[in-house]
Amino acid sequence: MRESSPAAPHDAFEAEAPALPRPAPRKTGRKLRPPAPRPAPVAVPVEPEHDEPEFVRRGRLLEKASRTRRIVMAIGSAILVLALLIQAMTTFRNTLAAQFPPLKPVLTATCAVFGCRVELPAQIDALAIETGELETVSGDTYLMTTSLHNQGRLTQAWPSIELALTDADNKTVLRRVFAPAEYLPKDVAPAKGFAARSEQPVRLYFELSQVKASGYRIAVFYP
Repeated sequence: MRESSPAAPHDAFEAEAPALPRPAPRKTGRKLRPPAPRPAPVAVPVEPEHDEPEFVRRGRLLEKASRTRRIVMAIGSAILVLALLIQAMTTFRNTLAAQFPPLKPVLTATCAVFGCRVELPAQIDALAIETGELETVSGDTYLMTTSLHNQGRLTQAWPSIELALTDADNKTVLRRVFAPAEYLPKDVAPAKGFAARSEQPVRLYFELSQVKASGYRIAVFYP
């Protein structure tokens, strides 16, 4: 009888089991995105410490304030000079236009802005009128003959003439004003002005009734 060998342990009959392969990762429809990069750290500049002396800093600030003040004063001075120039142009516009004719367009443009007009000069001190002579023409009609003088060096606007009749006590009993168009000859245009260093004969006709005059006064003026 064949003798059977003793039973071996269970592990002796089992071969070493081979390692099973790992399952492959499942593919999905989404693509994997790489992680977003982190922002680089911002470098904060470190201000250097102010190690300048206090009096140096004060001097620098005072110099800056003084420079600003000089700029403001320069601008203010320029504005003031411009304002004075405009005032002079508008105040003496007539004299400037007569003395410097090339300036007349500039003065006219300036007056268009500031609401003035360029006209002939009206310098009453440059004018003079002779005493003249008063005579009776006929009845109540009288004639006053005199002469008007422009003693200045500029063409002047024609003035108005005032004739005042007086009584025996030298009191005014009648006053009459003659405009340039009333006493100038027809061939003299008032708009052209009274030429410099010239003379203009004047003849004034008027009627006088119910008033008796012993004397008269005559003068020129600008209304």
